[in-house]
Amino acid sequence: MRTVASFHARQRLAPLDLEAVRWMADRFPEASLRETAVVRAFELDRRADPSGRTRVWLALEALQTTGSFKVRGALVALDRILKAHGAGARVVAASAGNHGAGVAYAAHVLGLTATIVVPANVPRTKRDRMFREAITVVVAESEHYDDAEAQAESLAEENGATFVSPYDDLDVLSGNGGSLGFEVVRAMGGVPDLALVPLGGGGLATGLAHAFAAESEECRATRCVWGVQSEASAAMALSLERGAAVERLRATGPTLAKGLEGGISKPAFARAKEAVAGVIVVCESEIANAMSYAYREMGLVLEGSAAASLAPVLCGIPPGVNESRGESETDLVVVLTGRNVDRGELCAAVGHPLRTPLRTLT
Repeated sequence: MRTVASFHARQRLAPLDLEAVRWMADRFPEASLRETAVVRAFELDRRADPSGRTRVWLALEALQTTGSFKVRGALVALDRILKAHGAGARVVAASAGNHGAGVAYAAHVLGLTATIVVPANVPRTKRDRMFREAITVVVAESEHYDDAEAQAESLAEENGATFVSPYDDLDVLSGNGGSLGFEVVRAMGGVPDLALVPLGGGGLATGLAHAFAAESEECRATRCVWGVQSEASAAMALSLERGAAVERLRATGPTLAKGLEGGISKPAFARAKEAVAGVIVVCESEIANAMSYAYREMGLVLEGSAAASLAPVLCGIPPGVNESRGESETDLVVVLTGRNVDRGELCAAVGHPLRTPLRTLT
C-alpha cells in the first residue's frame, strides 16, 4: 500500500449545480432511490488507527437501487437530456458495469432509449442488470474499458445520440458525488474529517469534495477526500506523480476492481487534482481481503471496486493520510459503492463456496 498526495494548489472549484441534487429522492420519486445509510463501525476503529482516536463510519451505497451509486448521476444527466431533446432522445454510454446499469435504469424510469457498450469481461451480474431494463447492450471485443469507451463515442456520433460519460459529464459528477455528499453530511450531522472513496475516473471523489466544501468553510480550504485505487490500474496516482493526466491505461494484470480500471481524462484530472487530498494505492490481495471481511464479519456483499476503500482501514490508515488532525479525534467515512459482483469472484475472495444464494435488491 502506498499514498500519493495531491500538492496542486486549490483554485476556485468549478461551479456545479449542487442545489439541484441536494434532495435526490424527492426530485426523482419514481426512481425509488434510497438515502444512503451511514452507520458506525466500532469494530473497525482500532484497525484503522491503533491510537483509538478515529471513529469509522460506513456509507452503504452498496444498498442503493441498481446496486451502486451510479444511478444518481445517470438520473440527473438523463433528466437534462430529456428536457433538452424530448422523450425520443437516445443516449449511449460506456461502462464497466455500474454506470451502464445506472443509465439503463434511468432511461427506463424517464422513458429514453439507451445503448450501453461494455468490455468483453464485464461481470455477468452487471450485464444482467442492464438487460433487465430492456435496453441495447453491445459487448466490445476488447476487455479494456478505454476501448469500450472509444467504441461507444463512435456509436453515439454515428447515430446522433448523446454520449453520457461516467466522469466528464458534470451532471453525472454532481449527481453521483454531490448528492451522496449531502446525504453523508445529513446522516453524520456535519462534514467528516476524512473520507475514503474508490477512484477510477474521479467523478465520485470530486463531486463528494464539492459537496463537503459547500457545507463547510474549513473544507473549502483543506481537503478531506482520499481516493483509493488498485495497483493494477492506478491512473490517478500515476497522473499525480507525473503531473499530467494518464488518459489511457491498461491494467497490469487481472483486477477485482474492474470498475476502477482505465485512464483518467484531462478535464477529470484537472478537477480531481484540486479537489482530493490524494490517492491510496492498494494491492489486489488487500482488496480480496476486504471483500472477504465485509462478507464474513459484516454480512455485506461488496464488489472489488467498492471493497478497495475498505482495504486501507483493515490494514491501518497509512501515515500522512490523517496527519493534519494531530492528536484530535477523527470521524472517518468509508464509502462502499456497490455490490454487483459475480458469485464465482466473491467465492474466490471469501475462500469457500457460498452456502446461500446472493440476494439481490432492486
